[in-house]
Amino acid sequence: MKITALEEYGLRCMLRVAEQPPGESISAQAVADLEGMSLPYTQKILRTLSQGGLIDSRRGAQGGFLLAAPADEVSLGDVIRVLGGLFEVEEICERHTGELERCARGCGCSIRPVWSYISNFVIETLDGISLATLLADEASVRRHLSRQHLTHSERPSTQSSSH
Repeated sequence: MKITALEEYGLRCMLRVAEQPPGESISAQAVADLEGMSLPYTQKILRTLSQGGLIDSRRGAQGGFLLAAPADEVSLGDVIRVLGGLFEVEEICERHTGELERCARGCGCSIRPVWSYISNFVIETLDGISLATLLADEASVRRHLSRQHLTHSERPSTQSSSH
């Protein structure tokens, strides 16, 4: 899995916004300063997150950015989706057709279940982590992931998708 700079910095920006007390905002300049990012890049990311409905912006002297929903209702998956990072198995199949219009392995592909399993695992993992969870310390997040992994391993595996 490849994490882009936009996704990494976008998550950092979201956490800076989520750290604010309920109803309080943080300026783009403060986020940029805290994360060591340029103001224009920070503004671009915050605009994307705002357009995606994850944060609201407030104008004026007390202006800035605040969460559009409580931190425990926003998942890491929600943030990554807004930033453009989650892929579907079909996208993989469509992107890698060689010189053909469609994948040569179209039906009965033995690779597709692997991508599907990995994709589902990543999506379920990201959807199972809220911003509120990420506001805790590193050890707490590790414990959460450990519990989440146990939940994943108890479920029957899912096979999906065909062309």
